[in-house]
Amino acid sequence: MWVLRRHYPQRLNALLGLILITLCIYVFKRDRIPLEISSPVVHISNIAQTPELLIKLTNAPIVVKTPQPSKNYFHAKLDLSKNTAICHENDHLILYILSTLKNFKRREVVRSTWASKQVGVCFVFILGQPSKDIAETQLKAENEKKQYQDIVQTEHVESYENVIYKEVGALLWAKTFYPNIPYLFKTDDDLIVDSILVSSIAYLLANNKTNGDTLMQRYRPKMINELLAANRTRFFRGGWAMDYQPTVRGGGKYSVSEEVWPHPVLPAYCSGFGWFMSNDTRDRLVEASFVYPSNKIVWVGDVFASGFLAKTADVKCTGIEIDFEQTGSANCSCSMVTHPMLTVCSSTFHAGGGGGELQKYIEYQKAWQVIQFRHNTTNTTITVC
Repeated sequence: MWVLRRHYPQRLNALLGLILITLCIYVFKRDRIPLEISSPVVHISNIAQTPELLIKLTNAPIVVKTPQPSKNYFHAKLDLSKNTAICHENDHLILYILSTLKNFKRREVVRSTWASKQVGVCFVFILGQPSKDIAETQLKAENEKKQYQDIVQTEHVESYENVIYKEVGALLWAKTFYPNIPYLFKTDDDLIVDSILVSSIAYLLANNKTNGDTLMQRYRPKMINELLAANRTRFFRGGWAMDYQPTVRGGGKYSVSEEVWPHPVLPAYCSGFGWFMSNDTRDRLVEASFVYPSNKIVWVGDVFASGFLAKTADVKCTGIEIDFEQTGSANCSCSMVTHPMLTVCSSTFHAGGGGGELQKYIEYQKAWQVIQFRHNTTNTTITVC
């Protein structure tokens, strides 16, 4: 300021002083303006895999990163933006039934027999997309969804090869909407199932006690103790455990190419007639599907899901002491009389024969009568057949 007073007029000195003061005030204020802080962003890799996240950052937007579909990996496509099959959170079992879209009448018969309502059990049908008469067939399916609320539909066209997408799609749906229902049982709509016994087994596993059904206690008491001692976390059991099955070559729907599997024996798997799994096993299978190479897919539903995919997931489907029967006799009802632990029996829709469609449906009804009777009486002699 001494230099200014010596060489410049007083008015100019005042103007320069004012400018300097203004600059000082600006610098002082600028240093005290808070910097704009971006909201913290929390990245979650596949939120469906983390059901109990504790996020302590307030007002932090969540960016959900789900596995992106890739032609290099297996991908079961279905619409998970809305749920079309309603279960109860306190159910102990999801019994999912692989069905073909066109089997409208068969699903009605199944609903009126072995898939009729039971406490603690959620019955769900798994369908694909129509291959012909698309608009008409899909409209009928949409009406069925609204009426019964028990249908999950994948986005893959119905075919034998695409059954693998139903197998995994059912698990993906269950994991997304009902992650806490503890057990699942898989079967098909061309089979007749003692769903009361299946429910009793799942109840035992979920609650460490029987539900009062005496059938197991009368005919398989050792199975009760074995199940109570089983590892529930990786529980994966089927009535027909298939070990050391030869790899089929040379074409046909059961064939596996050497490029996919060069070994002469298949991985251990379970028959698609029916298997139990825990929700932990379900989650492991779903996670494994995200990284399963598309060039190693085996297009046989039960072999892929319970064998190859299970191997990738580090779980193994082993046996459970219930009885299955594959027959074309159209006589599952009598078989269930003579074999009280017969749990899954093939209808003539599965094995062929058995007369017309009406006769096939009658067999479902007769077998369901036997199933109910043997669970509701201590009389070991059943004359209904």
